[in-house]
Amino acid sequence: MKFRNYKFSLGLILLLVASTISFSCEDDDDDLPQPMPMEENIVDIVVGNSDFSILAAALTKADLVGALNGNGPFTVFGPTNAAFQQLFTDLGVSGLDDLSAEALTPILLYHVLGVEAKSNTLTDGYVETLSTFTPGDFPINLLVSLDNGVQLNSSTNVTSADVMASNGVIHIIDNVLLPPDVVDIAIANASFTHLVDAVLKADLASALKAEGPFTIFAPTDAAFESLFDELGISGIDDLTAEDLVPILTYHVVSGNVRAADVSTGSVPTLNTEADIEIDAESGVVLNGSTNVIATDVQGTNGVVHVIDKVLIPNAEEEQQSIADIASANSDFTSLVAALDKAELVETLDGEGMFTVFAPTNQAFQDLFTDLGISGIDDVSAEDLTQILLYHVLASKVMAADINTGYVETLATNSPDMDPVTLYLNNEDGVYLNKETMVTTADIEAFNGVIHIVDKVLLPPNVVEIAIANASFEHLVAAVVKADLAGALSDDGPFTIFAPTDAAFEALFVELGVNGIEDLSAETLSPILLYHVVSGNVRAEDVTTGMVPTLNETNDLNIDTSSGVVINTNTNVVATDVQGTNGVIHVIDKVLLPE
Repeated sequence: MKFRNYKFSLGLILLLVASTISFSCEDDDDDLPQPMPMEENIVDIVVGNSDFSILAAALTKADLVGALNGNGPFTVFGPTNAAFQQLFTDLGVSGLDDLSAEALTPILLYHVLGVEAKSNTLTDGYVETLSTFTPGDFPINLLVSLDNGVQLNSSTNVTSADVMASNGVIHIIDNVLLPPDVVDIAIANASFTHLVDAVLKADLASALKAEGPFTIFAPTDAAFESLFDELGISGIDDLTAEDLVPILTYHVVSGNVRAADVSTGSVPTLNTEADIEIDAESGVVLNGSTNVIATDVQGTNGVVHVIDKVLIPNAEEEQQSIADIASANSDFTSLVAALDKAELVETLDGEGMFTVFAPTNQAFQDLFTDLGISGIDDVSAEDLTQILLYHVLASKVMAADINTGYVETLATNSPDMDPVTLYLNNEDGVYLNKETMVTTADIEAFNGVIHIVDKVLLPPNVVEIAIANASFEHLVAAVVKADLAGALSDDGPFTIFAPTDAAFEALFVELGVNGIEDLSAETLSPILLYHVVSGNVRAEDVTTGMVPTLNETNDLNIDTSSGVVINTNTNVVATDVQGTNGVIHVIDKVLLPE
């Protein structure tokens, strides 16, 4: 770094010393010495430094001196004379005289930020410069990297930082920065090495350096490496230019479409045979599974949005359906036969998004043994349909997105056609209804995902729902002791207000007993029947009033003015756990009949 030589007269020094020590003790706060304001602004420093003479001349020619004389604050990345000489050599020109003011202006503004950013406040990532994309005046981005000192766009180094001025700060750099196009943006970012290799191999660099404008959905290196794994190849070298061109052009949309302007819908790409399906309802998702993870990296001829997966044109046409995958797997022959008998193959071969919990052949054999039958032929199509639909969710849910709790399946109760619920537990692996385990997860199809399970799930009645949930152990023990399991497994339908284990434990404390074993069947039966209402009454159908129960001498007093409260002090904490013969609503207290 070069510094200006400052000379001080002895008289000035004495005057400064005298003014420092001559102050009144009565006005300590007002007369304490204050920091001397910096008198030189950015332009003064540039003009006063002989190594910035070309920069000073460029600012003058581009008529930017007045702007940088302003209040700011600014951050200027100041190229040295040597940096400018290298630029002239690279451009094949002799000096500033060969560059127009119009050409110089965006170059110089690309070295300026509209904020004061000292070296200790800079962070890795993109910053907005005062150079803009027209039309729209969108700020063109500059990439800052702190891995090895301060570097700009991967190849320009800050050689001297934090030259402070009254209206900002200067960082001296060893190259002149040129505003990048979308290809230059990718080249400058170490996260896009595979993308750059692909663009070069496909001979698309020149096309993407044209005026455009273009919107690029740019996959990261990690996204390409996932594609390599999926294709069973080692890298770009294993793909031909003919393979790459339709893939890469599928990531390019015509126009400078910034994040704020992205909307849900089908968008044509430069691959004229395939559109991108965009969902902008919650973030931005492309083709159902590809996330936009960074937006609005603006270049001179377009904008780049970063994505976490390589987009494959017409992938849904090439990818198998759930039915195709099942048919091709020798361990799913019983499942396929069941789907065929229940006439569900077409459903799982078509559009829509499904999650299928797919039992293996062994799982079906275990079911046949449990039922005492020989095979699929002994099960009616009607029964098979509900069993199979109980393994299907009406959305695509990857294993990592499974949360513990109830979900609705495509199976329904009769005659109301309400969706029968399935209990998922993801606390230690993925389990269904407590005992069925997902052994292999996330087999993706174009219309959803398959998780392989080790048992065939049977749609549960209200008793089986309670048995499958670890929160109802006391309730199950009580029902069994009161000999009500058979009655509550009948056709019904029933509406059960089911107390949790915590609710029972509060009752045990209140009664001074240790547990269900201290209560007789005669004591438990009227209590349990007081929790059962005739009919399949779902939450939306519950109303304020007195409701008769299977305990014929006591009704429930229900208040729906604010949530659902029973007998003034018992809250319904979860609703609509649907079984084949009724529905369960969870409550936080055991109801006691008078």
